[in-house]
Amino acid sequence: MNRSLFSSTVAWPTCALGAWSAAWLTGRCSPDDVIEALAESADRHAVRWPDGPGTPDERVSPATGSANGVLDLLALLRPARRLVVRLPSTGDPQGLPPHPATSAALGAGEVLLVDDASSTGTLALVPAFTARASAAEATDPPFVSCTWSAYRYDAALDLGHLVSAGPSAGDLEYELRQAVRDATSIIGGLGGRRTADATDLRTQLAALTSRHRVALPPHILDARSTRLIDTAAQVEAIVDLAGARSVEIGDTAGQWDSGDATLRGLQVLTRTARAAAVNQTILELLRR
Repeated sequence: MNRSLFSSTVAWPTCALGAWSAAWLTGRCSPDDVIEALAESADRHAVRWPDGPGTPDERVSPATGSANGVLDLLALLRPARRLVVRLPSTGDPQGLPPHPATSAALGAGEVLLVDDASSTGTLALVPAFTARASAAEATDPPFVSCTWSAYRYDAALDLGHLVSAGPSAGDLEYELRQAVRDATSIIGGLGGRRTADATDLRTQLAALTSRHRVALPPHILDARSTRLIDTAAQVEAIVDLAGARSVEIGDTAGQWDSGDATLRGLQVLTRTARAAAVNQTILELLRR
């Protein structure tokens, strides 16, 4: 998720693409619904094959009409038998093996894995964002493009094992309840004493929480998955803001190191919980 902290776009496009594509593959929504869902993350989408033949420009798919490249993504996903979201971070590859696709996923913080019955290996889609930077093209909010790099692993990954090897939804929900208490204690170090500071803090936290909240298709809404996504969004918003404001947790160097470890642990937990909730939704959509 390599964008400005306070970007107006919604984070985690792999979650949106995975869940809404699963709804599309099973006839529950139209391509327009998928396009609308991805429009929350970027104004334009394109697909590129980093290891494909031709020059870099030739390896980028053209925008497909008003769909802005989303139809190119759906063409890749049409033969999908299974879709799995991974949200890795430094030190937590989430079971992904060494490969250029994994390196790209670690840099982006997210990847959509696709079992499309290919004999050449699992397909991996990794998003990267750019915003118009020149003064002549500047807009408010800025025009955001998302380029999806398509990789092939050398062999088929066991996507079922990747999902089942993680913590259960019940365990994650319990851990997130504890994480809310830890995050609440961090909030005290975020704001200033003035009322204006507190108001600004609440506004920023609300904006970040909205960015991290994944809008799942309404066709299958599991209460626990919804709670996981909402709670993870709240906790990660606090973690992001603590990092942006360089909040020091504790009074000694040892406590500061422990505080950094706490923030990293909370980030890993929120990503794990979000991926688990989205993957459960995808599984329910594809099995019906």
